[in-house]
Amino acid sequence: MAYRHIVIRNPGKLATRDEQLLIVQEDTIRIPLEDICTITLEEPAVTITSSLLSKCTEYHVELIICDKKRMPSGIVQPFNQHSRQKVVLELQLKLPKPFIKRIWQNIVIRKLENQGRCLELLNKSDDAEKLFAISRSVESGDKSNREAYGARFYFISLFGRHFQRREDNVRNIALNYGYSIMRSLVARSLVRYGFNPCYGVFHDSQTNAFNLADDFMEVLRAFVDVTVAKYVKEDEEWSSEIRQKLFSILNVEAMWSGERQSITNGVDQMVKSYVSACRQRDASLLQLPELINLNNHSYE
Repeated sequence: MAYRHIVIRNPGKLATRDEQLLIVQEDTIRIPLEDICTITLEEPAVTITSSLLSKCTEYHVELIICDKKRMPSGIVQPFNQHSRQKVVLELQLKLPKPFIKRIWQNIVIRKLENQGRCLELLNKSDDAEKLFAISRSVESGDKSNREAYGARFYFISLFGRHFQRREDNVRNIALNYGYSIMRSLVARSLVRYGFNPCYGVFHDSQTNAFNLADDFMEVLRAFVDVTVAKYVKEDEEWSSEIRQKLFSILNVEAMWSGERQSITNGVDQMVKSYVSACRQRDASLLQLPELINLNNHSYE
């Protein structure tokens, strides 16, 4: 099972040989392609061979490309490699609205619960209880928009009354970077299981190729939020140390239907459970992560 996330921060060459990634810099590093989930290119002075690009799609390794500010700006994914691509697409298009509304209800409930657990980890138990109360009032399809109501309260508690999500500051940059990583991880898993990411459950933008990924990453946002709140100071500079801390979230341990798994492995399980939920039209089969701590998952 793939579990490694590779970040290239220095000039070099990326190639492949014997089913391995070759990172050629001062030394040459070899990593089995079957172990890799993502490769993120933060350094602009990197060359990559076409044979490696082909191998990345074969092994479902997602290539994340960053802009000059070292923020993720694009991804390279496999194209229709699922053995029953048309069957999965038809399944997506025929999902009944009551089922879709139940799925979104479950996502919003877990998102609010994880936001509450985020506040608990930051010793804000009273505010956490308010979010737990809001989560219990979410209706099918979240028709009363408890998600937005909770978000307003949540960010004030998290960063203070004067915090604005659209401001250009290090905390917002860190949040956007972390969310981009989570979005890429979810998109990779959706494609692996044959889903077309543009057909969302709630998100429905005609200009967004990743509506479904945006739906499922909602339950993962709190993992980024608590990391930024705990480790990123308002007066800090955007740095490789912060980016490294954000990438480490992918190995954070979460609870998935009573089982402790890393975010990386759990996201695959979440999408796999969505396949079962769609086939049986049973939203209760969807497995969503519970934020429990910021510890890295240990592989036995």
